[in-house]
Amino acid sequence: MYKLFSLLFVLLISLNAAGQRKQPNIVFVLADDLGWGELNTYQSTFNETPNLNKLAAQGVRFTQAYAAAPNCSPTRASIVTGQFPARVGITDYLPEAEKTNKRLDPAKFVTINEALAAAGYHTGIVGKWHLDTEFKKNIAGPKAHGFQEVIGSETKYIADGDYFYPYDKIATFTAGDENEYLTDRQSKEAVNFIERNKNKTFFLYLSYYSVHTKFSAPENLVQKYKKKFDDKYGSGMADKLYGSHNLRHEGPHKDNPYLAAMLEKIDDGIGQIMDKLQQSGLDKNTVLIFFSDNGGAGKLANNGPFRDSKMSLYEGGIREPLIIRWPGKIKAGTVEHTPVSSVDFYPTFLGMAGAKPIKNQLLDGLDFTPVFNGKTLQRDELFWHYPSETAKLNGKMASAVRKDNYKLIQFYANPRYELYDLTADPGETHNLSDQLPAKVAALKTLLDGWKKNVHAEQAVPK
Repeated sequence: MYKLFSLLFVLLISLNAAGQRKQPNIVFVLADDLGWGELNTYQSTFNETPNLNKLAAQGVRFTQAYAAAPNCSPTRASIVTGQFPARVGITDYLPEAEKTNKRLDPAKFVTINEALAAAGYHTGIVGKWHLDTEFKKNIAGPKAHGFQEVIGSETKYIADGDYFYPYDKIATFTAGDENEYLTDRQSKEAVNFIERNKNKTFFLYLSYYSVHTKFSAPENLVQKYKKKFDDKYGSGMADKLYGSHNLRHEGPHKDNPYLAAMLEKIDDGIGQIMDKLQQSGLDKNTVLIFFSDNGGAGKLANNGPFRDSKMSLYEGGIREPLIIRWPGKIKAGTVEHTPVSSVDFYPTFLGMAGAKPIKNQLLDGLDFTPVFNGKTLQRDELFWHYPSETAKLNGKMASAVRKDNYKLIQFYANPRYELYDLTADPGETHNLSDQLPAKVAALKTLLDGWKKNVHAEQAVPK
C-alpha cells in the first residue's frame, strides 16, 4: 500500500510538472476598423461590451498599443511577419488583383503560424486575410502560408462587407442558415475549432470582418441601439442621422447604433470563446488576445480622445485597444502603459510558446512578455510609413517616429514636420516643431535612418 501511494504521489508530481511545462494555446482575435474608444474599458458609455470588460478584468488592458499602419493589409502583414510594413513592402490596403501586383509572398516570409507549427502547434484561421488578391489561385492566401485549417477567408475583394448568408465573397463557408450573421458564424467556427482541437496545442487566428463598413447588423440589435440613441439625444434622432438616406450610417456622433450592434455581436463571440475554453478545461492554459487592425473610419467611429481616424498617422488612426488574458502569467485587472506595436505579436507569441524564429526570419518586433513581470521593454523607438500608394490620399502621406513621449510626423504633400508630446498632449493639438527644433532634428535623423534601413517606398504626392 505504501509503495502504491508512493507511485501515485510521484505520478501526480510528474503530471503537475508536465502541465506546468505545457505550451499555452493562443487565441488571437482581430477586429476590423475598431476605434480605440469603442469598448467600455476604453471610455465608451454607449456601446455594450460585457465580455470584453470581463476579459480586461481578468487580464491586462494596454493604453498605448499601436497598429504598425493606419489601415488593414499592412497591419495584418506586420502581425503575421513580425516586420514593419515598409520592410514587407505592403504599406496600403490591397485592392482587386488587376489594380496591384502586391501580395505577401510565401517564398519570402515565414509567418507566425508556420513558426508556431514548427514548435508543435496546430494552426487555424477563421476569417479575413487580406494579404492576397488572386483569390482563386491562392498564390498568397493563408493556405499557401501554411495554416493547417482555413475557414471563412475571403474569396473576393470584400471592402464593402458581406454580412448575411448566403455569402457572396466568402465561399469557404459552404452552408449556412437563412439570415445567418457573418460574425455569429465566425464565432461558431472558432468555438468548433477549439472543440475539435482541445487535445492539441493550438494557435487560432480569429479575424472578424466586422466592424468594417458598410455597416450591417441584425435588425433587432440595430433597433435596440437606435432606441438607446433616441433616449440619449432625443426622439427620432437615430433615424434622422442613421436612416435609410445614409447607407454608410455615418453621423456626427461618436455613438453609432449600427456600429454598436455590430460590436455587440463581436462581444458575444468573445463570451462564447471564453465559455468554451472554461468548459473544456483549457482556460487556465490559453492566452486570449483582442486587438484591432487600425483606427475607426472617419465619422463612423469613436477613436477616443485621439486626433483623426483610419488612414492617418495621427493617434486616431493607429492607436488600438489591446486586451490580453493569460492566467497565472498576467495579474488580473492590470493596466499597462508600455507602448507596444503589432510588429511585436510575432516574437511575443514565440516567447509565450518558448519557441524561436525559424529559417533566420528577421523580426522588427520585440517579445513584450517581460512587462507582465514589471520589467521595462528594451526599445526606444516605434516607426510608421504610409506613402498611400493605393488610396492616393495626398494629405495623409506621411512617416512617423515615436521616441519616449515625443512623436514626429513627416508629411509629404505640403511638406512639413509636426512634433507632439503625447504625454502632455495625447490629442496632438499643439505642434511643438517650432519650439523644439533640436528635438525635430534628432527625430528626423532617426526616421531617415529607419526608412533607409527598411527600404521604405518613396511617397509621391499627385
